[in-house]
Amino acid sequence: AHGAQAIWASPPVTPLAHHCAVNSTMALRLALRRFAAAGDALVTTTAEAGGLGFFEERYFWTKANVGPFFIGVLLAPTIYRSAQDAYWTRQLRKLNTEEIIGDRYEWLRLNMLQDEVEALLLKQAE
Repeated sequence: AHGAQAIWASPPVTPLAHHCAVNSTMALRLALRRFAAAGDALVTTTAEAGGLGFFEERYFWTKANVGPFFIGVLLAPTIYRSAQDAYWTRQLRKLNTEEIIGDRYEWLRLNMLQDEVEALLLKQAE
């Protein structure tokens, strides 16, 4: 029984995988909330929608223009991933620039120390 559990056990969850899963769940929740709010704005008149709004079932499936809604639902993961990639690309470029500048300052500091040591050695040799 222990061997079967080991075969079917899920792999250990890394902190990064957990962080990504939590972020994607929160993003989905926020996207649904936004779509629900945007859907109410799409209703032209409340009488036309039966007074219950865009997401009232009969209105939604018979009269409502649901194309933009479903296109938005289908494209939401792609848009989210693209925004996430753009954000992390920018952050890593910024970090890379900071590391390059830091390395140059470190190189300058070490060369200045080396020059001071050489200057003291030349003074002592005289």
